Amino acid sequence: MPEASVSTGGLLLRLVAVLLLVGLNGFFVAAEFALVGARASRLEQMAEEGRGAAKLARYMQNHLDRYIAASQLGITVASLLLGVLGEETFALLIEPPVAHALEYILGDIPAVAAYAQTISTTVGFAVAIFIVTTLHIVLGEQAPKVFAIRSAEATSLFIARPLQLFNRLFGLIIRFLDWLTNAVLRLFGVRGQTGHHGAPTLEELRMMVQAGGTEGVLLEDERELLINVFDFGSRAAYQAMVPRTDVKTIDEDATVREFLTLFRETGHTRFPVLGPGGIDDVRGIISAKELLVALSDGGINFDQPIHALIKPAFFTPDTKRISDLMHEMQRERQRMAILVDEYGGMAGIITQEDLVEEIVGELDDELDTNPDDIQEIDAQHAVVEGSTRIEDINDELNLTLPTGDYETIAGFVLEQLGRLPNANETIQHDGVALTVLEMQGPRIARIEVRRI
Repeated sequence: MPEASVSTGGLLLRLVAVLLLVGLNGFFVAAEFALVGARASRLEQMAEEGRGAAKLARYMQNHLDRYIAASQLGITVASLLLGVLGEETFALLIEPPVAHALEYILGDIPAVAAYAQTISTTVGFAVAIFIVTTLHIVLGEQAPKVFAIRSAEATSLFIARPLQLFNRLFGLIIRFLDWLTNAVLRLFGVRGQTGHHGAPTLEELRMMVQAGGTEGVLLEDERELLINVFDFGSRAAYQAMVPRTDVKTIDEDATVREFLTLFRETGHTRFPVLGPGGIDDVRGIISAKELLVALSDGGINFDQPIHALIKPAFFTPDTKRISDLMHEMQRERQRMAILVDEYGGMAGIITQEDLVEEIVGELDDELDTNPDDIQEIDAQHAVVEGSTRIEDINDELNLTLPTGDYETIAGFVLEQLGRLPNANETIQHDGVALTVLEMQGPRIARIEVRRI
């Protein structure tokens, strides 16, 4: 039972000690959450600017287990002392007025007055527990925790040196607790990690970028660019290629004049050269650059065959990742690759420009003569090329057409029908009507997309 004879000065000292313990508990809570939540890149930047506390905080992140143990030791000791001292202190403050009130009210009832001391002690103890618990949760836990999460880097700078001093003073105890924690973890097959929390995964980065776009931190173009970068390493070459049905080619027996005509009509600068076997018999690549070099040397005959201008083709599987393909094409100094399917035939072609467009989006230059793959007529209608990718249509027209074992809108139509469509045939899916506008043999050339 608390002594009622404690002096006023003694009570004030107790109150100051209680508040200090609450603050100390809050300090260690903030230290723990700040070290875990602070961005390593930001701390390193501040350390390079000459801020010693940032360098120390970064060191603590690299030895996180030890400093988490130090924070937990501080939290535990502060909480225990707060419970003991705080409850007794507030009980000393509350019991006397409660006892006087009961004595005043029940003084004329001897049978009840005998229990006044017991009642005042119980009430004082209960109220003291409530006050100490409230102070501990609000000021010693929640407030510093939220502050540290929202201002992790600034809090890390504030706590770095005091926490380092605490670690030195109680180093043996902290190291013992750290060792004991790792020993318990090993019993459950968990290996200790001494460094800062692992780098975010690709999926976590993707979620951060999506959140940045939703909250307006990133512009839409910036968000799309970053998402494209994340996807770049996982996409296969066939997902970015020009399919064989759209490839413009030239026969190996064609003349220079015919090559110039093809160049003028298409705007392309490189073409696969085919032998007698057709599209699967690629003999090489011809480039407008080679023709310009020959013209500058003089003596070119426009009616002569293009044989002298043909260069060896660069072949690669259509399943190769585009990130690997880009590095390989850079290393081999190739501008165009012939993609080969599992049967050895041409699946399509891909250029360095196609690879760059996978990141930055469509690039048009003065030589491009092809119409846009997606032509918006109005808010409800659009006409798209059959070879347009589903994800590009979804992004451009704000639709949710599903993806599957196909890449293009034509593939989606074939998947839905299970057969070749007829011209003007329509299918519907999730509020969207797709009408086949043009067939070129078995190939779906153009499709109308209409919201319904």
